[in-house]
Amino acid sequence: MKQKIFRIITLFTASLFAFACSSGGGQIVDPEEPGTGGTTDQVGSLTVPVESIKTSVLGEIQTFVVESSGNWKATVADKDWISIFPSSGTKGETEVEITIDANNSNRDRSSEIVFTLGSHSATVNIFQEWSHIMTLPCSSYSMSYVGGKVFIDGISESGTSITIPDDASEWITTDGNRLDVTFNESESTRSATITINDSATSQTHNVKLSQKGVPDSDNILILSELRINGYNCPTDNLTKANDFMYSVDMDATSVEPVKIEFYGEGVQWITVGNDNTKIYSGDVVTLDKLKAKSSLRIYSHCATTSKKGVNSLIVSGLPIVEVLSLGEIKDEPKVDCTIRLFDPKGRTDDGDRKNLKFFESKGGIEYRGAGAQRYIKKPYNFKLYDNNGEKREAELLNIRNDNSWILDAMFLDVAHMRTRVCFDIWNQFNKPYYVSEKPKAMSGTRGLHVEVFLNGAYRGLFTLTDRIDRKQYQIEQNGGYIYKAKGWTDACKLRGYSARSSNDDYYWNSADIEQEYPDADDGYAPNFNHMADLIDFVAKSSKEDFSAHFEEHLDMNSIVDGFIFLNMIVAHDNIGRNTFWILRDVNESKKFMHGLWDLDGTLGRTWNRFNESPTQGWVYSGFRIYERIIDENPANIHQKIYDRWNELKNGALASENFDQIVDSYAKLMIDSGARDREVNRWMSLDMADRSRWGYADVYYNDVEGEIVYMKDWWAKRLVKMDQLVNTLKHK
Repeated sequence: MKQKIFRIITLFTASLFAFACSSGGGQIVDPEEPGTGGTTDQVGSLTVPVESIKTSVLGEIQTFVVESSGNWKATVADKDWISIFPSSGTKGETEVEITIDANNSNRDRSSEIVFTLGSHSATVNIFQEWSHIMTLPCSSYSMSYVGGKVFIDGISESGTSITIPDDASEWITTDGNRLDVTFNESESTRSATITINDSATSQTHNVKLSQKGVPDSDNILILSELRINGYNCPTDNLTKANDFMYSVDMDATSVEPVKIEFYGEGVQWITVGNDNTKIYSGDVVTLDKLKAKSSLRIYSHCATTSKKGVNSLIVSGLPIVEVLSLGEIKDEPKVDCTIRLFDPKGRTDDGDRKNLKFFESKGGIEYRGAGAQRYIKKPYNFKLYDNNGEKREAELLNIRNDNSWILDAMFLDVAHMRTRVCFDIWNQFNKPYYVSEKPKAMSGTRGLHVEVFLNGAYRGLFTLTDRIDRKQYQIEQNGGYIYKAKGWTDACKLRGYSARSSNDDYYWNSADIEQEYPDADDGYAPNFNHMADLIDFVAKSSKEDFSAHFEEHLDMNSIVDGFIFLNMIVAHDNIGRNTFWILRDVNESKKFMHGLWDLDGTLGRTWNRFNESPTQGWVYSGFRIYERIIDENPANIHQKIYDRWNELKNGALASENFDQIVDSYAKLMIDSGARDREVNRWMSLDMADRSRWGYADVYYNDVEGEIVYMKDWWAKRLVKMDQLVNTLKHK
């Protein structure tokens, strides 16, 4: 019942609770008792005339008089449904009023009020029943197949008779002003008209009582909602039953108590696993098996039947992202949505609110990446908005404070980590050349693995990452540019172009290059002149000019590190295509930095999962700048590559570092259970999709085998790269 209903009961007579200290028949005083002044000729006493209160589902207001020899106070155990006024008093008689709210908890409940005077105390125990409520006058009343007690409100406490038709007496019985309705085993609705005669008011009520039939026998008493510590656990609508998901901190050293709340038609209490302890909604319990990579069976019960419902609670160790879109998600434009993020480690900051475990925001979401949209599991890009539809920023998972985010599906990568491993290593050793001025500047993305639900359907394992953008590189708002090469055109390979851009759009169509920053949202016009100038320089300049002016057009630090790294990871899909060209500020310098992007087709695998030999030679695939670096040694770059390689091969690029990063991601995915859930969600669909793409004989469930392969591949590639770099030094 949604509204509060009170019954006022006048002062009634009950056995007295009188409290006084005595010894050998003589009265003594409590020396700490307020108001006695510590004199021994006064008696410390407290009298509460009520031992217990038992009330109906409707609640009540009760008054009585407390007698005390000094200052007293009352403490209420459950202030959310019990209140007392006044809650303290002085010497003498004080009339108090206790209010018990209507019971909406779906169960009987109890509590207590403790009155204290110094060391003296008196306890009033409170018990309140729960039942369905039929409020008169009414002509019909409907209830679920579960049945149960029905309290009839609006009739006299006594002198009322209830008549049940003979053909309904097997499933409806009476107990005073209550009805008892049994569990309906039939699939059909049943009904009966009961007659209620109230002698006090001389009124007769005819009420048609209807009870629904039982649904699918495998789907009774099913939970439709489950909240743990206030988090509404998501469910997968692709499974028959509601399989709820919750996440725990895998680094926690102990299992903490949690508050369990739930709802399901007719469900009164639950039990977990083989433990028959009754858990009511709102109880705080310790679930010893609430650990990552576990699945808890939850059984739902009610008093009218021995039947029980069954749900599962799947426990992860990763953050959970829920996306609720208001329409079909497309490539563009973004569709309105709600973004919810639950992180048991509490790593999200939202303005002044810090260390949040649960974050929710309005947003807009779309598919991300042209090529990735071909696959059955798709990546997404989303932005955060406030309630007015304006830009909103939050620091999700301690990555960075921003409004634009990526959910990377990692579908082609059977290890589910390649892009993250590559960027983690890249971030260890490469920084923008002005990082001393802009310490937050980074040249690679950051991200964490999460599990994703989209409109109630489990979508599996993703990484939540930031983006390569102005904020990442900390370039200037008035003068900074980011261009994204998206294809295999000559322009993307820096070999030339058919025609310069007319600068009337943010996409240079014939070149297949996009101006990522600034775009229309930033209020600046498109300008591909700087990118065209770079292409002209790389494609057309003489050997002498290319060497003499190399560092005017290109940041040596970025080019050297990028050359080493893309060759180390054998990134054929990122030599020209899938790359960024970034200018910090054209008003100061026109030297470009080379930015990386989408590194899933690396570390021994092509874009369609075929093996890449670790012993192959240089990776350049027609990428003109790399061809000229290898052939011409501009600005003595060979020596710089040699020196930098010898610095990195025993540091960030060492096998020990690579293995540690790979092992940490593998452990996270496997120990959290997310790897198995990802496989269960996508393995069969991946197998069915193989004929279309001609994938290599590498399977979605073999993460352990793929990790062994990657480690071995990296160690062999290190040896080969050492040989290649040494040939450069002597060229």
